[in-house]
Amino acid sequence: MHRFNANQLTIIGTGLLGGSVALALRQAGFTGKIVGVGRRQETLDTAIGVGCIDTGTTDLAAGVAEADVVLIATPVQTITHVLRDLAGCVGEATIVTDVGSTKRDIVATAEDVLPHAGRFVGSHPMAGNTGAGPEAADAQLLAGKPCIVTPTKRTDAEALATVEAMWRTLAMNLLTMNPAEHDLQTALVSHLPHAAAVMLVLTAAAEGGWDVASTGFKSTTRLASSNPPMRADIMINNRAALLDAIGAFEKQLADLRGKLESEDYDGVLDMLNRAKDIRDAWVEVRFANEEES
Repeated sequence: MHRFNANQLTIIGTGLLGGSVALALRQAGFTGKIVGVGRRQETLDTAIGVGCIDTGTTDLAAGVAEADVVLIATPVQTITHVLRDLAGCVGEATIVTDVGSTKRDIVATAEDVLPHAGRFVGSHPMAGNTGAGPEAADAQLLAGKPCIVTPTKRTDAEALATVEAMWRTLAMNLLTMNPAEHDLQTALVSHLPHAAAVMLVLTAAAEGGWDVASTGFKSTTRLASSNPPMRADIMINNRAALLDAIGAFEKQLADLRGKLESEDYDGVLDMLNRAKDIRDAWVEVRFANEEES
């Protein structure tokens, strides 16, 4: 397997994901220099202290001047702004990728503004937790998780191979999709579940039930504790795909409502059995070496 190699990796945004990538690369044996770029020197100093980066700067141009690879790990709503700022200071040979959980706008912007559009490769590592900042970075966060790359017809083959090598070095499972397909699929299995968890919490808050809520409700609503500003950015940025996903979910709810109103026990049982079989088969394949909590 081709392993990731670069003299300098610059990470713009040294929070949970950016910091976790850096820690995991070090653990995997990466020996290149890791430079962090951020808005606040205090955060960069924390990232240095926990071992995420070797050095940090608030000066974007200085941070990317000698970079072979640039990883943008800022909130999704700011990535297009970062790309525009990068356009004036990144070299034509520099490979640029990101960790954004939406892709159409990001990829389109990158190919429009960067000096060598083919050197951009959209990425989305499907990993995270409810933590934030470099203090929450975890070298084990990414291993075994899916990572989606979204090359286009303009993507340079060497750039794609380098970015794929980085994620494979972190033991991620690579998938390739076009940006639109990525946005719809992640809306269905990531953004919609978060929205559903939020709605469950707000419904219970409005109607009651907290006195009897226990571990089942806790696990079902875990995503509601995710970083609200980050999640709001994602929902607004991917609103078209999320609205399609909500529409599909509403059809399933309407189906269940109809079966309940008609006291269709067999119909309800069939829905439950189908869902259980589908989920059990997915868990068995995807998490074969893990115990489900």
